[in-house]
Amino acid sequence: MQELIIELATLKDLDSILKITQNALISMKKLGFHQWNENYPNFEIFTQDIDKNHLYICRKKEQILGFVCINELFMEEYKDVHFNPKFNNKALYLHRLAVNQNFKRQGVGFKLLNFCEEFTIRNNKLSLRADTLSKNLPMNSLFKKLNYQFCGEFNIKNYNDKFFAYEKILKNFNFD
Repeated sequence: MQELIIELATLKDLDSILKITQNALISMKKLGFHQWNENYPNFEIFTQDIDKNHLYICRKKEQILGFVCINELFMEEYKDVHFNPKFNNKALYLHRLAVNQNFKRQGVGFKLLNFCEEFTIRNNKLSLRADTLSKNLPMNSLFKKLNYQFCGEFNIKNYNDKFFAYEKILKNFNFD
């Protein structure tokens, strides 16, 4: 595969991002889970992510292969998750990762997660935290494969299934 480039998404990328999202939704339904729906994520959410410089795309030439949102947003639903408290002020959070269905199983998700880890370190953070629906086996498997630690489960309003939370400590330092 030619070199993959990860860069900030722009408004001109929105059509491709929304198409990837629609196809991911179809794939999720086929796999028997409903992490996303027709209302989430949507144009407004992605526009906000882009405006805040939180959304990154992975591309090969002009084709967008996937995207991920990374920021400092601690969701209220995380309050009972057992993230390592030493890193509460030194963490970034991964949201909304998806890969173009034509490029599944080609390392795009791995590349996006690896980018997020490097981005976290470059921004003087030590922990990368994420969540996914408990039934999202592909994403749960990827987190485990990349040595993310399971930190608990939580509920989100209007979802029947629990979400699993993960954390990966990227750099340790002495807290004494």
